[in-house]
Amino acid sequence: MACVHDIVRHGFCSQCRSAVDTGRNVFIRFSYLGNGLQLRPEFVGTIKRNVWMKSLKQKRLTLVLGLRGTLYDARRVSLLSDGEKYLTREVNSRSDLRRSNQVFPDYGEALFKLRPFVHEFLREANKLFQMHVYDLVCNPEHAQEVISLLDPHGTYFNKRIITDRDSEIKNLDLVLADERGIVILDDKNLCWWPDDLTNLLQIAPYHFFKHDNNSNWIMKLVDVFKKTLCNESDPKSYVEQRGDEDAGDGGLANALELLKEMHRKFFDEDEDSRDVRALFFP
Repeated sequence: MACVHDIVRHGFCSQCRSAVDTGRNVFIRFSYLGNGLQLRPEFVGTIKRNVWMKSLKQKRLTLVLGLRGTLYDARRVSLLSDGEKYLTREVNSRSDLRRSNQVFPDYGEALFKLRPFVHEFLREANKLFQMHVYDLVCNPEHAQEVISLLDPHGTYFNKRIITDRDSEIKNLDLVLADERGIVILDDKNLCWWPDDLTNLLQIAPYHFFKHDNNSNWIMKLVDVFKKTLCNESDPKSYVEQRGDEDAGDGGLANALELLKEMHRKFFDEDEDSRDVRALFFP
């Protein structure tokens, strides 16, 4: 029987070792799992079905996490406000803060700050879910730098880190799990493929630093009008207030409670009707 070339690495079939013209055949790139790795779509479907059966047996679903805005925030050092610049002196004394050249590689150094409760969240979520990171804002080098703080021993994510080199739009095709058992936790919904929004639990974005909310020049003009004529001022960032999001009642703590409840309800259902999407839109 002729080989169907399920797994291709660098243009060669991993089973029969023959050269495969991936340009003439439809293959899905999974380079985040292995350099040069491509899989036949039918084989991807087989893997997802096997993962589904395993997840039901182990009672462990799949969680896909956004990175920037969901688990951390970042700001270019050159754009820090006067009330935020003190933070650059605290980098070496804090485990949740790092100075990096990888966040905005074309614009100089940046600070990135982990979201409160993030370590507790990952530890507890890992008991119920196999976790992936999916963030197209980050380049692979920066994603790895953040992951080195979040998961230094590879306990939570292993190689399951998808970045802008793997896809142009977020979609669940690259997640090796059945869509019925996948929950997406992300602060952004516009970057996801529309068909996958039924899996999305949107979390409030984490804004530790001051952000430029209005990129449109008309809205910037409105802001100037408010500040000069209406005597309105910009709200202070967490940094300027020398505070932070409430760890016990913030975005990740509340999301964890929702995920636990969703996990419980999922496995309370009859096996044939289990689907996380039905819990989002009952």
